Amino acid sequence: MKKLFSIFVLSTTLMFAQDVASVASVQFSGTGLSDLETKTLYNYFMGELEKASDGPLLTQETVDQSVSALELTTNDCFKKDCLMAAQDATSSNVFLAGTLKFSKNKYRVKLYKVDSSNPGKSKSYRIRYKGDTDGFITELEILAWKVMGKEVPGRLNDKRKPSQETMFEKIAENPWAQRGLVLGLAGLGASSYVKNTAGAAESQKQIDRLEGINPNAPGIKAHEDSRDGAKSTAMLSLGLTAASLAYGYFAGVFTE
Repeated sequence: MKKLFSIFVLSTTLMFAQDVASVASVQFSGTGLSDLETKTLYNYFMGELEKASDGPLLTQETVDQSVSALELTTNDCFKKDCLMAAQDATSSNVFLAGTLKFSKNKYRVKLYKVDSSNPGKSKSYRIRYKGDTDGFITELEILAWKVMGKEVPGRLNDKRKPSQETMFEKIAENPWAQRGLVLGLAGLGASSYVKNTAGAAESQKQIDRLEGINPNAPGIKAHEDSRDGAKSTAMLSLGLTAASLAYGYFAGVFTE
């Protein structure tokens, strides 16, 4: 009887352990800040993450050792496959990784999350903040609660400071605005290409008609100039379309 009770307790403990989500996070990849500054800011995030998480956080040493040889660390790869490989390596239910950049008096964070409760998918979170360091730290602490799907405590909302970004800066750095601009330029180029290609074809049609009547007709030269100009504009328009889409692809506009 005593042995059966021990087995029951052990089974219950294992079941409970499986229900509790373990959380692993790798330190942010920093740009524009010293290693010490990046680590300090990351620690503020982790302090709130521990409070927001229902499950245990894996120690930083354990996480670092587990992912040290993976592309996530060696190549700063934050694609879904790289994140999932890191999650498997840490045997965690929730895995977090991201970047922290500071430039032009702005802090930018991109945080990526993979969760075993939503297999095969990754989710991203962003912070873009212009202001003093204290205000940014508060945003990091708030992010920790949001990423765990929890309501942000009033103590954090109460001390929140608005970003000092201008409306123009917000629009210029908004991923959807960037995407719209790239697609707008590409669409404009494509429309111009179609229009000028049709114009060149129409000019050639008139040239053929006039040459059939009189090879030396005075209007032929004007139509030839119009045709050549339309062809030149069409090629420039095609180049604009290709360049816009290429920029969008390599700048990551369509993957953000």
